[in-house]
Amino acid sequence: MTGSTGTVHVTKLGAAQRQLRAAIRLYFANEDELAIHTVASAAYRLISDLKAARGMNEAADSHLVSVFYVVRSFRRGTLPKHISENPEMMRWVKEMAEQMPITADSTPDEVTVHIGTEAERAFWRMRNEASNFLKHADKDAQAHIGLEKIDNLNLLMQAMAAYRDLVKNDLGAEGLVLWMFFSVSQGETETLPEKFQALGQKLLAISEDQRREFCHALVCELRARAAE
Repeated sequence: MTGSTGTVHVTKLGAAQRQLRAAIRLYFANEDELAIHTVASAAYRLISDLKAARGMNEAADSHLVSVFYVVRSFRRGTLPKHISENPEMMRWVKEMAEQMPITADSTPDEVTVHIGTEAERAFWRMRNEASNFLKHADKDAQAHIGLEKIDNLNLLMQAMAAYRDLVKNDLGAEGLVLWMFFSVSQGETETLPEKFQALGQKLLAISEDQRREFCHALVCELRARAAE
């Protein structure tokens, strides 16, 4: 929004959207993973705070999302092979299915999850470990962190899911392509709507590095079309 003096003002939600879309583009462009994590984490923190201001709890919602779709897929008989063929994962899925009233036809808004204070703190400690490391050095200048803790794809998906709790279908080409990329990467290509099946199969047929390169080009193409 532009004020009377010509100054451009950005809302918190608008800032989060721009950061998240930029982080997705950086991810597909294979930019530095620490830079991607910093930008994505900043967006996620803003989104989480905005959700809290509306009476929502991101820690509880994230837990629900991580369980809901797996249990519903279990009820539907459509679990991807990396879960259905893993005995340990299946024990967890069946345990969750017994505890939660999720059916094959359930929608996320029909299920509510409550999370305790300590569990919420543990969620944010784990989620913020890498981002806090990348932000501060006043008390731990000699600290280090393992790169295995930088999981940018899951961070981007968490941030995107949280953002969609606030605004639907507002992440443009970046949101669409990230969703397709994640579905294919998780072995869930068959769950894509019919109009995206051909593209999903094309992504499935190429390596992960090629997949990210392809998605970067696709995002650029879709953004160019939208700007016309």
